[in-house]
Amino acid sequence: MDNLSPQTLSIRTAQPDDVIHLLRIQLDALRALCIHDYTPEQIEALVGRNIRYSSLGGNRREITLVAEVDGVRVGLCSLLGDRITALYVHPQFARRGIGTQLLNAVERMAKTHNIKILRVAASLTARPFYQANGYRVGGESYLVADRGLRIPYINMKKYLLFSFNLMEF
Repeated sequence: MDNLSPQTLSIRTAQPDDVIHLLRIQLDALRALCIHDYTPEQIEALVGRNIRYSSLGGNRREITLVAEVDGVRVGLCSLLGDRITALYVHPQFARRGIGTQLLNAVERMAKTHNIKILRVAASLTARPFYQANGYRVGGESYLVADRGLRIPYINMKKYLLFSFNLMEF
């Protein structure tokens, strides 16, 4: 794994002018990284769904974090309540630890909001990633796209551990 040094990666809260760039990351990631787990028809249905229903910047309760390498947007992770609604890394930057750092940042944010369990509807492609980060499989389900096309995903969850400072008691 080619991890990036902490000096080159930064994570920040998304701004309205990020939306087009983040949508592009999602589309490129779906088309390049999911080809072994989904048919071309399923991938294009997911791409179309992301374009139609993207809440990046549209839902005020959803928090989206952006990962940048040397000022270039390379990934995103979104949290809405106790649900991770998106986690994508551009294919050119995949498997370098960026997704893990985004996930860790969202988990820290969830803890500050007193969220005890995080849930995610993970793609088949993302299942091993989430499992490696402590998420447990809760079962398989299907998204039904246009013309009844079924797209499988995995319901997963992680119990967040809270650390306590015993000096506070």
